[in-house]
Amino acid sequence: MHYAISYQTENHDFLLSTPRRKSLKHRLFFVKQGLVLVKLGKLEYAVESGQTFWLPFDSLVSVTYTPNTQISSVDISSRVTTALPKQGGYVKLNELMMALINRLETLNENRQRQQDILTVLRAELSELKPELKESKLTKQVNQWQADQVSSLNNELQLVLRFREAKKQMLSGKNRALVVDGLFGGNDAILSSLEQVLLSDKTDNS
Repeated sequence: MHYAISYQTENHDFLLSTPRRKSLKHRLFFVKQGLVLVKLGKLEYAVESGQTFWLPFDSLVSVTYTPNTQISSVDISSRVTTALPKQGGYVKLNELMMALINRLETLNENRQRQQDILTVLRAELSELKPELKESKLTKQVNQWQADQVSSLNNELQLVLRFREAKKQMLSGKNRALVVDGLFGGNDAILSSLEQVLLSDKTDNS
């Protein structure tokens, strides 16, 4: 059954990057563990564990879920009449919203009770004031370049390097050239990252 508003939790054990496209619904998501990178406009915003982010309907966005990331999210249909924020960004939830979301986590099997709580939550969402701000990590991610020294931790740098390799190969660049440019000609490094970071171990595109 389709609901105007729904709640779900997601576990991303592997790297997942969505193509850049317009969002078909409003989304509020809370990072419980890991790191999510949200590309809005020219910048990619780092949403860290414990932070909440709002993505409005029709925003042009791409999202990268780094490995071992867990989020909880609320999706709202674009057809709802509630006046919801039209700008994306980090948001701070009030005590009521936090309590409602915490309650939703305990009601996965009780859809009707979930909907009762989500109706209250939907009214509260109109009070959100999203803010796009550049945290230290956001600045580091946007400054990262494969051929330059970075203060990012090595694990995240490998994720960004691998994501760049995938992007280049998907755009048609020869694998050998990508390996030369990003991995010093060592294809074994790229192959090992494919094994570690991808859920489909046969995906070598």
